[in-house]
Amino acid sequence: MEEKKAGGQKKIVILYKKHRRAAVKIFVILVAAVICFYGMYIFLSYKAADIFNTVVAKRELFPGTVTVERLSATPLGKVSFENLVWKDTEGRLLADIPAGSFKVSLWDVVWRRIGTTTVTEFTIDQGYIHLIFDDNMELLYVNDLSGKMGNGEKRGSGEKAALSRITGLKGNKKFNCHIRFRDVKIEAESPDRHFFIDNVDLRADIHTGGITQLDLSAGHFRGTVEAEELNLGGTLDFTKEIPQYNMYLSIKNCNPKSLGVGIHIDNKASVYANIKGALPSPVIDGTLSMDNLNMPGLKFTNVKGGFHYQDGKLRAPQVKAEVFGGTVDASGQFDLDGKSYHADIAGQKLKGSVAAHDLMLRCEVDMELHMGEDRKNNTRYIYGSFCSGSGQYHFLPFNKISGSFEQDGQTLNFKDVIISFAMGDVTAEKFSIVHGKVHMGPIYVDNGGSRSRLL
Repeated sequence: MEEKKAGGQKKIVILYKKHRRAAVKIFVILVAAVICFYGMYIFLSYKAADIFNTVVAKRELFPGTVTVERLSATPLGKVSFENLVWKDTEGRLLADIPAGSFKVSLWDVVWRRIGTTTVTEFTIDQGYIHLIFDDNMELLYVNDLSGKMGNGEKRGSGEKAALSRITGLKGNKKFNCHIRFRDVKIEAESPDRHFFIDNVDLRADIHTGGITQLDLSAGHFRGTVEAEELNLGGTLDFTKEIPQYNMYLSIKNCNPKSLGVGIHIDNKASVYANIKGALPSPVIDGTLSMDNLNMPGLKFTNVKGGFHYQDGKLRAPQVKAEVFGGTVDASGQFDLDGKSYHADIAGQKLKGSVAAHDLMLRCEVDMELHMGEDRKNNTRYIYGSFCSGSGQYHFLPFNKISGSFEQDGQTLNFKDVIISFAMGDVTAEKFSIVHGKVHMGPIYVDNGGSRSRLL
């Protein structure tokens, strides 16, 4: 054993003498690498503030004022920060982030070529971000939006809003960055939209020269659109001359009233959709479902149907629901920007007792209903017609009940209401219901071609 051990040591000595210079070189290189790496780490730790200031000093990337309390950096270009606050030139808060980090291209920093592609990764935990868009949903930095100053005062007629484009079809700034948000609050606004998103979790690979991938989920959505849960994901292809959407969208328990299209409905709706088309004009096809839908004089349940959105117009060509113990087929058109809508509803086998709130009326009714509103012109209309099958009221049988109706404010007007009996017809040419009270007009009895007034 001792001979083998001595032989092994002898071989090591021979190898060392033979390759001593190479071994010394390798050792020196390793030591130098460790020293350089450690030195770079120490240097960048002290220079973290300089790196941060160099990156944010570019007004195109971070217009306004950005401050942080604590900074640290690694040799690989990762800069961590605490308590970052970003304000615009009017003093409005654009970001408040307790903790986060970003990674920069060291070559860009060394050669002082700072731009929007310098930041390659950006991660934040919690915090608040304020995003501002223009009419084309291009991300902007705007000193003033819609004539409002930071303190709520209106800008004078001679003053103009200063802006710097960050993304968009014209004057694009290139991005190639991975973004990660954890439990972030986002406020977003455009000239006619303003909403807040809580509990935002975002994974995004932003490539404005290639394909951008997005995966967004949020726990609460309020403002222009209110919802309990939002999920948005997919890609945006910037390799095309005009960027193309290929995304999905799901919104749980959205409040239609918050859309601002003139539909005063507080019932919750859930939406599942695919987003296609070109930026900034998406084409959206999806499905809509509602447990309850309360409209003037009508309470629908189990509402389900498809929709198509394009150029600010929403079409719902086929919607099914239940009302008054029967079923309805409906279609509608909504102008989200013009704040108007029109809907056509056809009901089959509706329970007369449920519709009239009178258990003594026993029959099934078919109904056509047309309704709409234009908030810009302050107009609203509801009108339709109905026709029943045979039935009875108390113990009096009849063949059918038919007529038409029209709503005028709080008044529901009926005309040409005919109750057909075996012996003849009873006709009410006109009567109305105002605040639940019936105001009758003349009632006639038609029998064998002759008419006589009953009331």
